[in-house]
Amino acid sequence: MEIYADNAATTKMSRAAMEAMLPYMDQIYGNPSSVHAAGRKTAEAVSRARRSIAALLGCEARELTFTSGGSESDNQAIRSAAAMGKRRGKTHIISTKFEHHAVLNTLKRLEEEGFDVTLLDVSPEGIVAAEDVERAIRPETCLVTVMYANNEVGTVQPIAEIGILWRSDLTSRRKP
Repeated sequence: MEIYADNAATTKMSRAAMEAMLPYMDQIYGNPSSVHAAGRKTAEAVSRARRSIAALLGCEARELTFTSGGSESDNQAIRSAAAMGKRRGKTHIISTKFEHHAVLNTLKRLEEEGFDVTLLDVSPEGIVAAEDVERAIRPETCLVTVMYANNEVGTVQPIAEIGILWRSDLTSRRKP
């Protein structure tokens, strides 16, 4: 018997997910952007999935963007926040030295484009101190991006605390 133990990078698809997807792999596989019948069926399935996920997340279906994977998602989220920040004159980004390469490479490219990136250290246990994040926040900070759970060692970051500090800082900067 073989045991696969590298579920940090890739995990076997659940039986329920596989069964739900099978019809769209060999029966209803039309391009959802097409106007023909197969495309319309696929488009409706995508719309149903989008509504279901939105209901679970408590957001509007139109707020969801589907991507091909984690690296594309990281890149899109960081680049979008950076672009919005730049339009407001904010070009400082805070992250950690412990991030996935998809994040670190995107931040490196943004530095080449003129952004100032602060990469915080983590403890020997792999945790960033919320106080370090708070100290790094500046008036021109547009984004704080910290991985919630590390896919290699399993550490969980104090995201709620960091979020409260970030939100508190934003609120104090809005006051006259």
